Amino acid sequence: MHKLSNIKIFIVIGIAAIAVLIFSTVIRSCSNEKIVLAKVSHVLVETDQAISFADSTKGAREWLWEFGNGDKLSSARGQYSYQEPGKYQIRLTINNEREKYFLIEVKNPIDTESQNSIISIYAPSKAMQNELVIFKGIGNAEKWRWEFGETGMVDSREKKTLYAYSQPGIYDVLLSTETTKYPIRHQIEVIAQYQENDTTDVLSLIGLDIKENLQAIALGKSFNLHYNKILNKYLCQDANTLVVINNNKYNDFYSYCQGLKIVGKANKTIIENVLVDLDKENNTCIDKITVIQYDSNQQIQKP
Repeated sequence: MHKLSNIKIFIVIGIAAIAVLIFSTVIRSCSNEKIVLAKVSHVLVETDQAISFADSTKGAREWLWEFGNGDKLSSARGQYSYQEPGKYQIRLTINNEREKYFLIEVKNPIDTESQNSIISIYAPSKAMQNELVIFKGIGNAEKWRWEFGETGMVDSREKKTLYAYSQPGIYDVLLSTETTKYPIRHQIEVIAQYQENDTTDVLSLIGLDIKENLQAIALGKSFNLHYNKILNKYLCQDANTLVVINNNKYNDFYSYCQGLKIVGKANKTIIENVLVDLDKENNTCIDKITVIQYDSNQQIQKP
């Protein structure tokens, strides 16, 4: 009798173990089906330099690679090269439902001959207050001395360095090396961060700037230039930022700009007004753009 009870216990334990194994296998299978197994070969390239892209997602039947400049490919793998410098967001859509994003930075090739003959500064001309800015010395030298114009002293001795300005203003950046007689100069404008007491005015200015760039896209001007300016300057590189059009249509920012590029010029789309909302958790990023627009040959239907 005792042996029979033990056998029953072992059977119950065995069944439970098998059930747990089956359950965990199903869970892993379901999880794996949601994972997009895709990659690109480089995230920093020069113009005309090919990048390789490939997807091996389980169950994938359809692929749509969108390269952030209007170009698209519908194969599982391949190669692509950019013709213009800038930052591009690649979007891969699997079976018209699952997505994955890659951020690619494209630069012009460095002229080696010029690089060896003269020292220069690679840095932006504008930055936000307290934003970490990359300063890079171009050329051949062993000793690098950076003065960023805020402290009145040498701030760094590295060829490539980071610096954040604590106060807004216009600063002269000086770079000295053992091969230069006089410092190399670069001017940078530091823009004040958003302040609680002037948020409305700042948001109005941002709305006007976004409006101008969207209108440029609608007129068929450089998509990459104007799209990336909004994406990087105001949206914290979030291409999925919500865009509300005429208070009754909705798109993510990437899709909206692509549509504006394709149909905007043909339909003579006019961007009448742009309103923006700050992300409540990160008040340096815009999390919603409201656009009022209409075709020039039609009257706008205001809500």
